[in-house]
Amino acid sequence: MKRQNKDAAKRIYSTRNAIFGYLIGLIFPVLAYLSEFLKTKGGFSLNTFQQFHLENPLFWLVDFIPVFVFCIIYFTPQEEHGNWMTSLFKKIDHSNSYEIFKQKTFYESLVNNSPAAIVTMDADQKIISVNPAFTKMFQYTQEEVHLKDLDVTIAADCDLCQAQEFTQTVLQGGNIHGSGKRRRKDGTLIDVEIYGVPIFLEGKRVGVLGMYIDITDRIRSEEIIKESELRYRSLFHDSPISMWEMDFSLVKEWIDALEFNKEDELRLFLEKMSHFEREFSSLIRIIDVNQATLLLYKAHDLEDLRKNIDGIFIEQSIGPMQSTLLALFNGSHQIETEIPQRTLDGMILHTIMRLSLVNGFEKDWSRVHLSVLDITERKWAEERMRFLTMHDSMTGLYNRAYFETELKRISRGRQFPLSVIVCDLDNLKTTNDQYGHTAGDAIICKTASILLESFRADDIVARLGGDEFAVIIPNLEEDRVFKIVERLQKNLEQYNRTLLVGDSTHRVNLSIGSATTQNEAEVAELFKLADQRMYREKLKKRASSSKGSTFNKN
Repeated sequence: MKRQNKDAAKRIYSTRNAIFGYLIGLIFPVLAYLSEFLKTKGGFSLNTFQQFHLENPLFWLVDFIPVFVFCIIYFTPQEEHGNWMTSLFKKIDHSNSYEIFKQKTFYESLVNNSPAAIVTMDADQKIISVNPAFTKMFQYTQEEVHLKDLDVTIAADCDLCQAQEFTQTVLQGGNIHGSGKRRRKDGTLIDVEIYGVPIFLEGKRVGVLGMYIDITDRIRSEEIIKESELRYRSLFHDSPISMWEMDFSLVKEWIDALEFNKEDELRLFLEKMSHFEREFSSLIRIIDVNQATLLLYKAHDLEDLRKNIDGIFIEQSIGPMQSTLLALFNGSHQIETEIPQRTLDGMILHTIMRLSLVNGFEKDWSRVHLSVLDITERKWAEERMRFLTMHDSMTGLYNRAYFETELKRISRGRQFPLSVIVCDLDNLKTTNDQYGHTAGDAIICKTASILLESFRADDIVARLGGDEFAVIIPNLEEDRVFKIVERLQKNLEQYNRTLLVGDSTHRVNLSIGSATTQNEAEVAELFKLADQRMYREKLKKRASSSKGSTFNKN
């Protein structure tokens, strides 16, 4: 009975496999007929099937394939052919296993060669595996950390709470990204950037993947940069020199839009441009200035300076500003120039401006550092020294050295006719002897004032020393020079009439001589001739004075 049941089970098993094989065998004739129908584009009918068999007898063989497969499977003993379906699915399963193997190999290669430290944990937060980068970063091997708690193993005491919060977030299905300090095996702390994601399998969380990137060097670099920035800001704001941080990007765009290829083209354009200082001030942007700048320019605050930036540029600023732009156009990154400016309350400043393009901003000029050194006092001192080298300290007239230099220069410049007038005070020695040198100095200063009133602004009036004065008159005919001398004498007489009768202390009497030449060859004798004529006039006055004294005695 058992044997009969076993035989019946075998027949049922064989019949089932044979039927399944028959159904698979039907695929071949179906595909063959479908292909033929597509070629002929005919309809499905019995006549069409008959036509296929007549034209191609192989279709009879195709029709027999399902029956052939059925018979082979049914009549072949089971122990010989085995379960052919099982063999088929084994091949399919082998193919899927190969794909899984490839993916597994790819994942392992990715993890093992990653520069980031990677750790995988199970659902209970126990370490399952670590990659070589983890071992290198934290000094723990796979065996040392297997099934240990990750947070307890590497979290620093100060960051343990943070690490546990991160872990709970991931265990609850969330992703985390943060940074903190973690402890290595030797106890040293490192700064790390932390990523954590849950691992799901068929919708169920089965573990956690963590990734650590060592950012110790980056943190240290950022701290160094921050310290440098703080030092720079401290130096910037506390510096006694005016410091500016500017944005010249609009100036760069403006120059680029002009599309000049040569410096000379840009220079010519700038020189012909009216109100250049206004255009320039409208294009620059003040990012920041220090307290010394606000004090120097008499600005209430940064916003006050920004609103009135055009007010600090004067006509004398245009040349240095244009030179600065040309230097930037030619690729200079550091420029120094002397530039006059004006404070917001109208005072003139003489400054030395140093401009530097900040590294990394050379292409767009969006970061420019300026330092402005106030040299107004030095400039005044230089002007005073230059004035004293050319002028008489008592009267403010030009001195002998300047007179002689200008006489040579003007003669070489062929500014003819050229005249020289020499004047000498008649009563200075007597005044000094009778009333003192203070009275004599007053007469000298008054004489200088009368001379300046009598001559043109272009004429060079000088005190040669003591009681002697001289004047250079270029480009004027001799008859006009005589009229100027007459005007001088009238001015002297007019002044003397204002004095009280008998006041000889303040009286001004001049002996005057003049000479005029039309060519450079006679310039060397010009001063000598004028001096001789002045001396002859002085002798005449003395002779006349002597006769007057004799007549009074008689």
